[in-house]
Formats: sequence, C-alpha cells, structure tokens
Amino acid sequence: MKYLALVWKGLWRSKMRTSLTLLSAVVAFLLFGVLQGVDATIKHLVANAHLDRLITVNAAYVPLPLSYLPQIKAIPGVTDVTYLAGFGGYYKKPENTMGGFATDPVSFLRLVPDYGVSQAEKTALIQDRTGALASHTLAQRFGWKVGDTIFIHTGLLQKNGSNDWRFQILGFFDVQNQPDAQVFMFNYDYLDKGRASGEGTVTYYITHIANPARAGAVATAIDNLFVNSPVQTKTQNEKDFSQSQLSKVGNIEFFLDAIMAAVFFTLLLLVGNALMQSFRERTREFAVMKTLGFTDGLVAGLVIAEAVLLCVAAAVIGLALASGPIPAFLRALASPVVPRPPVVVLVEG
Repeated sequence: MKYLALVWKGLWRSKMRTSLTLLSAVVAFLLFGVLQGVDATIKHLVANAHLDRLITVNAAYVPLPLSYLPQIKAIPGVTDVTYLAGFGGYYKKPENTMGGFATDPVSFLRLVPDYGVSQAEKTALIQDRTGALASHTLAQRFGWKVGDTIFIHTGLLQKNGSNDWRFQILGFFDVQNQPDAQVFMFNYDYLDKGRASGEGTVTYYITHIANPARAGAVATAIDNLFVNSPVQTKTQNEKDFSQSQLSKVGNIEFFLDAIMAAVFFTLLLLVGNALMQSFRERTREFAVMKTLGFTDGLVAGLVIAEAVLLCVAAAVIGLALASGPIPAFLRALASPVVPRPPVVVLVEG
C-alpha cells in the first residue's frame, strides 16, 4: 500500500491517454455486463417456461379462428384452453410504444397464474367491458392510476372509424419471473366487437395439459385437427415455443460470445499499446528508481500494478453501469428484454 501513491502518479502521468484508455475499458466491461445480462435473462425466461402449457399459433402468424377453441378443448389430455389476441400501439406520443393483448379474463387468469391479479381486480375486469389491467412497470412508466381513462392509438381500425381505443384502468399486476414486463390486458369481447375487421380471430391459444410427458402427442393431435383447414396450426410446449422464437433471431449465445471476444481482444491491444507507450517514455525514470535502490521485481510490480488498477477501476465502473443505470434506461424505453446481470456475471467480469 505504501507504493499506491507512486502507482497513481505514474498512471496519470499522461491524463489524456489514461482517460481515453480508461473510457475504452469501461465501455468493454459495460458491453460485457449488458450482453451477459441479456443472455442470463433469456435463459431465465426459457428455464421458467411451463412444460404443461402448449402454445398454438399459425406458422406464418395468420390469425386463428376462435371456432378452434371447442375442438382443442375436446382433445383427450387437455384440461383447459384460453386465447389471446395481440394488441399494440402507443400512448399519447408515437415514442410511447406499448404492447398488450385481449383475452377472456376468466380462462386466462385460471390457466396462467403467473399474472398476479387480485380477485377484486379480476372481478372488476370481468364486469367492465372497456376495463383494462396493466403491469406495475408499464403503469409507472406512464403515471397511470386506478380510475384513469386512457386512449391507445393503434393501427387497428374500429367500426366507428377511429384508431384510438378507450380504456379504463382498473388495477395493476406483476408477472412472475418477469419483474420488468410492460404489458396490458383487457377483454377480448371489447376488441372483437369494436374492430372493423378480423372478427372472431385470435393470435394464439394456450392449452393446459394433464401430463407434460404427453405434450408431444397432444400437440400433434391439435395440429392434425386443422391440417386440412385454411389456417393450419403449429403447437409446441411453452419452452420449445420460446426457444423457437429465439432461434429465428439466430444463435444468440454464439453472437454474444463472438462480440465479447472481439471487444476484449481489441481492449487487450488498446490497453497494452497505451501502457507500453507510457512505459517507454519513462525509461529514464525507471533507471533513476533503480539507482535509488528499487529492484527489478519492484519496478516490474509497479508497472503491473498500474495496469491492474486501470483495468479494475474500468471493470467496477462498467459493471456498475450495466447492473444499474442501463437496465433502468432500457426499462424506460419499454425494451422487451431488460438485462439483469446476475452475481456470477459480475464476478466473471
């Protein structure tokens, strides 16, 4: 510790060079924390998917007829079925984008208990045709309160010719294992009877089965029902469905690892070059230190200490930004994935 002041003075001998090198290293560790946080968040969501729930969609995401519901419900092994119709738009300004869905509150909240809706809010939603529930994160973003009347502008035209859908905020909820979820739910009946086109259709079905081990057989049975229908279906369990959606983006883990490898390789060259340039400029200083009794090992130790201090400081700053301000910023932008780097990622960093 008695040489800390000497290390600090040497490190800041060229303030501009050290500042730029530190900034580059901070950005590298910030990227590491954010990207690894994204990877950990996605893995967490997939790992917590339910194997006893099946998702039925059209492969091209063509809306499915609501008439499929009783046929799916009649399949052996199926215990419950619900449905969702996607709904997206913006609140007040185009940059205030948000997403939600219309559903049957009774069957949805019975089949998907992940949505922490109280009995009182559930009853209010069932009784109020234009009522809606929002996640706490979404409500905090827009400052919504219970009883507020809001208008959501969408590309979905109403029968009255307007694109602005009116809702009454009845309450709020949290989604299990998704604390940053920004989602909005309301009655399917309101959507279906109000829209100018697409009546009697939904985006996808959620089916609960009695035995997760028979998920493949039940999924096949569902798809076979509609193999000759104008709108065919593709059914997977919730985990496989999540993974298939990610596969459309590509091998995310490989992309993240490749980016981080490139970032840290570049950082190694950059920091190494900057420090070597600094050390070459100080050859005479090191010679004077040796004449004063500093050993080769001690001089080398001071040089290494400067590099370690610079990188540790950059790691602390970069990882702190990745675990605090950056997630908060992405949450404010309604990002579908808010990276939360776990402790193991911070330790690795």
